[in-house]
Parts: sequence; C-alpha cells; structure tokens
Amino acid sequence: MDVSLKKLSELFGVSGHEDEVRKYLRSIAADRCDKLMTDAMGNLIAFRRGRSDKRRVLIGSNMDEPGFIVSGITDAGYLKFKTVGSPDPRTAVSKRVVTNGSVKGVIGMKAIHLQTKKEREAAVEASSLYIDIGCSKRSSAEKRVSLGDYIAFDTGFKELGRMIRGKALGRFGTLCVLRAMETEPAYDTYYVFSAQREIPCRIPGRGMACAAHELRPDAAFIVNVIPASGLGDECGEDAQLGSGAVIVHSDRSSIGNSLLTAAVRGAADAKNIKYQERVCGLYSTEAGAVQTAAKGCITACVGIPCRYLDTPVNMMNKNDLNGAAELIAALSGESDVIINDVEKEL
Repeated sequence: MDVSLKKLSELFGVSGHEDEVRKYLRSIAADRCDKLMTDAMGNLIAFRRGRSDKRRVLIGSNMDEPGFIVSGITDAGYLKFKTVGSPDPRTAVSKRVVTNGSVKGVIGMKAIHLQTKKEREAAVEASSLYIDIGCSKRSSAEKRVSLGDYIAFDTGFKELGRMIRGKALGRFGTLCVLRAMETEPAYDTYYVFSAQREIPCRIPGRGMACAAHELRPDAAFIVNVIPASGLGDECGEDAQLGSGAVIVHSDRSSIGNSLLTAAVRGAADAKNIKYQERVCGLYSTEAGAVQTAAKGCITACVGIPCRYLDTPVNMMNKNDLNGAAELIAALSGESDVIINDVEKEL
C-alpha cells in the first residue's frame, strides 16, 4: 500500500480543518474506487461496486486529530486558545505547535517560580495556557495569526523498530480502510473517511453520523484507534500494544451486534490474524454514530491500540495496525457470507 506513515501523521488535520488529510487520502483512494466525493461535513466518501448490490456495506474511520483554536490575542502578543476535541492540557506545556497558516509556536504557562501555592496545586487547564509565537505586541501577532485559526501539535514522526511514534496516530484507522479498498468487495461498499470525530458530543462521530444517515448501510465495520495501557495499568480495560487488533464488544456509546462481532472473530481465526477482545466502557468509538443513524444497521468495531492518545506524542505497534488492516480487508471480501449468516439469526 503506497502510503507514507510519516506524512499521514504529520499532516495538519484538526477537527473541522481536515483539508490536507482529505486531499492526501483522495489522491490514494481515487484509483481504488468507482466514485469519490466529499460531503457537506467534510467526509471523504468512496464507493466501489461489489459482486452483488443486494446489500450496502459501510467501512469507515476518522481522519481528524485533536487540537486548538485561537480565541484571543493578548496585548503582549500571546495567543489564547480553546481546545478542539480533547487534547490533554497537562501534556501540552512547552510543546511545539503550528497553526493552519504554518505559524510556529510553543505552548507556555506562568513560570513555576512566579505561581502562588494555589496555582501550583491546581490542575492544568487550557485557560491558564498561552501560545508564544515570538511576538511582543498584539499588532505584530495580528499580522501573522487571526481569531479562529486552528492549531495542531508540531511533532515529528519516527519509527522505532516495530513501534511508531508521532502525533495524530488516531487517524491511522484510515490506513485499514485504504487496505480494504484493494480487495474486491462482496457487496456494494462505501468507504468513509470521516471528519470531526474528535469533537465531544453525546454520540461521538459527527461526520460519520451524517454519512451513515445519508448512505443508510445494511451493515458497517468501523475501525478506530483506541487507548492502550502502559506504565503499570495492564490490569485495566485498555488494550495491549503488540497483542493484535482489538475486537470491540462494546464501548461507551454503542453495543456491537453480537452475531456480527462473533463473525469478525471467526474471520480473524480463519485468517490466523492475531487479536484481542475488549469492552471499552470508558471510551467511545464511531460505531454508535453509525449504529443509530437513519434506520440503524448491524455494526461491529475493530480497534487499533495506541498509547498516549490526545497528547503531543502517540505510540503504536505496526503489527497491530497491519493485523487490523488485514482483518478489515477480509471482512469486506466476505461480507456477503457474513451478513447473510447474521440476518438468518435476526
């Protein structure tokens, strides 16, 4: 698959401003589908005819990343900001950032030796932070940055053996969707690269919800990056790096169709794909957005474990990523048998 992991990570794609990512994915997807379009929400949707048109299948993942938006400029030339999505402010201090206009900066806060005891003991919140772009007065900053500009972490990508680290690995589920597009689908299939997953809402996945409502699929396979454990929390519900793709039984906003989830497990066993199973009670995927859209549809979710989500640096195991991609491709090619078997039991 001709995709640069480094480029996909380093592209600018804060929720609501996914243009660079969408353009890159479009350039790859164009030769793998019969039709390609962008909807009003900013979702990139590809369509490929299957061996049968009796059912519609949706395979999707998000392409955005958490970040910030400029909400004000101080007299001293610093930028104030609000969060877009759920980036963790505790991990943002002293980190490099970049605006959608390519202006570089560093996130800062009041120096520790100038803080009061109360300030030192308080939790770090975005309201107490600022971005330093090297300007000393408001007029200088206003020439470079505007209210409403988006901001992303400016983190370089690096491969560490089988591990990879960088920002925005939360959109690497799109690699699995691209891999599925290489396989002839059993049923007519829509491949959705969704916008605005990171925006908090009752059922996360604003872009995916709009796409599912319009497309009205009979079945959906969602692939999302989910939290992985580390630093001594291996007994929690989070998945493990290096233990394979994750078959997600349920999450905070959805309960997967048990028959379809069992079929996903069967497909993994048949292909000897390493996997782990999880119930993600504290985390939401886009499965709920699809499951409850329009008439509703049977839905299953495959996860890719990743450490340090919503921070400047994420970590992922390439074996887990490749396993998830292989599994999603297998599900696409065998969706007729899988869906027919499930519908017989409904």
